Amino acid sequence: YSVFTAIDTTAPVINVSYDNNTAENNGYFKENRTATVVITERNFRAEDVSIQIVNKDNGEVPAVSGWSRSGGSGNGDNTTWTATISYRADGDYEFAIAYTDLAGNKCTQTIFENGTVAPEAFVIDKTLPTVNVTYDNNSAENRNYYKEERTATIVVTEHNFDPALVDVIVSATDDGAALTAPSVHGWTSSGDRHTATITYSADGFYSFDIAVRDQAGNESATFEKQSFYVDKTAPGLTISGVADRSANSGDVIPVISFSDTNFDADMV
Repeated sequence: YSVFTAIDTTAPVINVSYDNNTAENNGYFKENRTATVVITERNFRAEDVSIQIVNKDNGEVPAVSGWSRSGGSGNGDNTTWTATISYRADGDYEFAIAYTDLAGNKCTQTIFENGTVAPEAFVIDKTLPTVNVTYDNNSAENRNYYKEERTATIVVTEHNFDPALVDVIVSATDDGAALTAPSVHGWTSSGDRHTATITYSADGFYSFDIAVRDQAGNESATFEKQSFYVDKTAPGLTISGVADRSANSGDVIPVISFSDTNFDADMV
């Protein structure tokens, strides 16, 4: 009888590359990402490849495609086996791989292609931030005049939120003169919901605009700029040219004077 003996002293080599290395903040991607895993090994068995993929957001975990064989000359040590992993769902991913061949040779290092960004831990975020602004006072006269102060509540819905990436633009004037615009009161977060407020307490004409970008570079939809007046001051009224309860033998020419920043003759 004959005995077949295989001698394999060559450790397998693992190479990993990604088709998308365009990241924000060293690991946030706003598009799909596919990893290509190539194992160079003569005595290969697919079930011995240990690939661990974790989505820390408890979302979808991508599957590993089937392995395809390529090449192999001489003693076969240069035979390659290729599989792909497609990350298409939003998630906070961790990736690890290990392999020991049939002869017990263990791969000691995974080689990542030059230029690879965040190969073992990264975030896929394809979802745009959303912005919602509401007010505690919606009792307006003439469409956008308010006689009481007004507080705006800003709610940004975003998983990968950073307050430094929120651009709030508030301007304030009073009868054409610049005022100090009110500031945003600190952000508070509950899950993916992030809230801040702005209080408009002084008389003035205000405009408000906002744009939000998440850590993956997704930008919120264009916000329609808002503008309105706060006017808590009653108009001034004086009458001159005649004295109250007076008797006048000559002509009487009363002069009525109004003072108000937001004067409207039709309201007299």
